[in-house]
Amino acid sequence: MKVGIAGIGGIGSNVARHLAQAGLPHLTMVDFDRVEVSNLNRQFYSIDQAGQLKTISLKKNLLSIFPDMVVEIIDCRIKSGDAARLFSHCDIVVEGLDDRAAKKMLIEELADSGKQVVAASGIAGEDMEGVGVRSLGNCHIVGDFVSDMDDMPLFPPKIGLVAARLAGIVLKLLGEKTPVEAKNE
Repeated sequence: MKVGIAGIGGIGSNVARHLAQAGLPHLTMVDFDRVEVSNLNRQFYSIDQAGQLKTISLKKNLLSIFPDMVVEIIDCRIKSGDAARLFSHCDIVVEGLDDRAAKKMLIEELADSGKQVVAASGIAGEDMEGVGVRSLGNCHIVGDFVSDMDDMPLFPPKIGLVAARLAGIVLKLLGEKTPVEAKNE
């Protein structure tokens, strides 16, 4: 099974890191943005990557963890009507977008696609106790479902927690064994 990630900032870059650590064989990442120093406290990039495209930087970081991983990168902003095409070869798509409208668009476009969608909602603020999981059809959502980054600051440990829960759902959807465990049998 192939996994795609839409948006590789705080959520997406950390989900990708966990999947590389688990030995996921193939990952497609879509993002248009560049690494910013102000985001390094919660994203899986380093200071020397500031100003570089996130896709190229994250691919390098992931391959340093798991050199056999096939990482496909697509440098673009996801627009209405793009999701099905960009992730046509993926069985699972992780939503890591910042913009509410873009999140909604992605989830709606993939709702009837047969793909599993793993998304985040409510990742701001320091309350980590309220982070939970809800599943609706083919969509699995992690977060506190109430906080908004327009109203509260982002708290790096909470971003990490949400990303880890999302990666865990992806791995569970892939099967009970992580790809590395299955390969080593």
